Order: sequence, then C-alpha cells, then structure tokens
Amino acid sequence: MVFDETGTEMAIGTGFFYEHSGNYYLITNGHCVTGINPENNTRISSHAGYPTVASVGLLSSHEQTIVNLKDQPRPIGITNFKIPLYMDEHYAQPTWFIHPEHGYRVDVVAIPVCKVNEVPSHLSIFPLNSYPFEVEPEVGDEVFVLGYPFGITDPFEMPIWKKGSIASEPFFSFKGLPMMLIDTATRSGMSGSPVIIKRIGVHGPEEDERFGTASGFAGVYSGRYGVENDKLGRADVQLGIVWKQEVIQEIIVGKAQGTIAFQNL
Repeated sequence: MVFDETGTEMAIGTGFFYEHSGNYYLITNGHCVTGINPENNTRISSHAGYPTVASVGLLSSHEQTIVNLKDQPRPIGITNFKIPLYMDEHYAQPTWFIHPEHGYRVDVVAIPVCKVNEVPSHLSIFPLNSYPFEVEPEVGDEVFVLGYPFGITDPFEMPIWKKGSIASEPFFSFKGLPMMLIDTATRSGMSGSPVIIKRIGVHGPEEDERFGTASGFAGVYSGRYGVENDKLGRADVQLGIVWKQEVIQEIIVGKAQGTIAFQNL
C-alpha cells in the first residue's frame, strides 16, 4: 500500500483477484486501504498518512529468469502494477466497494481493476474463482492462509502457506456477522489473504468416489481475534478472523461505494 506522490510504502498486505461479469477486482481487507481498525474506528499506525495506490506484483512474460514449471521451462518475471484507490486527484472519491449491509464492519473490499479483455498481453492475472473448488467449509477442516507474513516471500513473490483449522461452526454467523474463526498463528502482512481448505481422503458422491486431495475456498482472512480488546493481559489465543466467501459476491453486486473513513475520526 503506497502513497503514490512520494512513493512511500504505508503498509504491506495480501490480496487476490476475482472475476465477475467480465471484470477483474482486487479483493483485500478494508483496513488495508483505509488504515482504520473497523472494530474501534482508530488508526492502525501512529502516522496520519494513507495509501493512494495498491502496488501489486504480477507475473510477466518479459523474460527475466527461466524457471521450470511442471517440467516446462518458461520465462518469468514480476512487474509492479499500480491499482488506483481513488477516482480523483484530490483523493476524495474511493474506488473500492464495501459491504452493502454491514459496511466496514465486514472488513473486506473489492477494488475494480479492469475488464478481462483489457489486461496487457505480457501480464498474467489468475482470478481465484476460476479455480474448480470442490468442497464447502466444515468445522475442524484443515485450512491454509496464503499470504506474506512480515512481507516474507521468494523472488517470484509466491505466498507463504500458513496452516490452521476451522475453529467455529461455518454454518452460523459469528457475533451476528458473516465470519468464522480459524485456529492459526498468523502474522502482520497477511491481511486480505485467501483461506484455502485442503482435504485428503475419499471424496465425491458414493457412485463416483475417488481418493486424493480436494480443495475449497473458505473466505478472506482479516487479522487475529481479540488481541486488541483483551484488557485482562491474557495470552493471545491465536484465533484468526475469516470473512465467508459469499461476502465477495455481495460486495461486488451491491456496489456500495466506499467512504473516506479517515475523515470521520
């Protein structure tokens, strides 16, 4: 997250692409673009700055390094791609959409990027919902949070897979909001990460059972639960907040324009 006029890096987070009706969206947390904690409406950092663009690394066919992917050597590089967070030069009109019912209380935003047919030919975008997920989340499922803890990655900016498990019943809304809890030790930099379910064993209907690994999409990670609010000095319980996958469609379809949260402090 960058203040574009000076090139100052404001924060590091995680996001992923999502395709809907021929358009690409960047999905991440609301607090990543506003710098505001939605639970108490306070600034996350001690400074008064806020990001104006999201700078993301995209796979590029411009040859930089030859690597073997599935036994086929390919040229791969990373190109920084800037996604504007405001429609105007005065930073008064945010580009992102928020949840149409819960607003910033659902800590997920969808940022319009471009139409699918407008992506430059040398760049590659892989929307998460193009993957054929097979399973729905169940309590106790093993999950992985794909992100960048403390900005850790490799030269190709591949994410770190942090393991966890679903700790609350996904069928119910936790505290009246469309979220669930996971048991995992996540860290700063992973806000906005997709949470992926992995099951190993026998899958499918009885007439078409197979053995192997099945995957599912649980939702969007947004931080650890209860850390800031615990005034009793108790140890971190290592529970993470995951917003259910359906909030993404609700946000994109609802098209509720984001507001400039930092002006309301």
